[in-house]
Amino acid sequence: MFVFLSKLSAYSVNDTLQLKHIADSLLLNKKYYEASIFYQKLDFFSQSETMKNEAKFSAANCYKQYNNYTAGINQLNSIGIEGAADSVIFRVKYQSALMSYLNNDLTQAESFLEQLNYLIKDSSYIIKSLMLHVFVLNEQYKWTKAKEKLGKLNNGLNLNNSEAFNFNKRVIDSIYSTKNIPKLKNVEKAGRISTFFPGFGQCYAGNYAEGISSFFAIAVIAGAMVAGVIYQYYFTSIFVGNLLIGKFYLGGIKRAEFLAEKYNYLHSKNYNQSLKEQVKQHFIN
Repeated sequence: MFVFLSKLSAYSVNDTLQLKHIADSLLLNKKYYEASIFYQKLDFFSQSETMKNEAKFSAANCYKQYNNYTAGINQLNSIGIEGAADSVIFRVKYQSALMSYLNNDLTQAESFLEQLNYLIKDSSYIIKSLMLHVFVLNEQYKWTKAKEKLGKLNNGLNLNNSEAFNFNKRVIDSIYSTKNIPKLKNVEKAGRISTFFPGFGQCYAGNYAEGISSFFAIAVIAGAMVAGVIYQYYFTSIFVGNLLIGKFYLGGIKRAEFLAEKYNYLHSKNYNQSLKEQVKQHFIN
């Protein structure tokens, strides 16, 4: 054990700079996977807390480059931020939020960004995070909150030209105006409507042809059941009828919810893309 620790200490003192050189060279040549391995070695062998943290940041960046966002976030979370400078905390939380956003984990991305509000004292770092925060909120259909964040970004730009500030404010009011925000469907409501009025949930979700077809299909099956009972095919008509109605009925509820989600996705996607382009145009120098 003593021999192992002695070798470890010797390696740490003499070879960490060489490890860093190799890792940086691999990163420069876009060999991200190999670079991440050497940064992990550097983190393990280095005796310097500063170098260990830089190695973790670099490893996380490598993970991000080859789309292993979960590993990147885990690497960042291993950096101790208690008592750390605002710049370190910002890098950890902002990069974690960015990778969560790229990984389409919007709830987690928003959580990391919100943490900046009570972990960081320097408000200039909050301003730097607002653009990403706006995009995260837009993707979650939280457009009112996104408008508020964009307003704070406009305030934080310290525009000397009041005309430019007022122009940006008009842009914000325009792109987030009530007439422009998509009217989304309530997914749960679509399911409830189909529960009581089969087929009408699909109509509510915007697919009238499918909703009407579903309604008539169930009506035809119900009519066939009644006819079967009249002609004394009791067991067959009731068993088969219930089986088919149950399948169409439950399937119709799930289908209505799916169509509502699809409607929301398609309508919000176009709107959010337009928002992103306008925000980039007016608020990124």
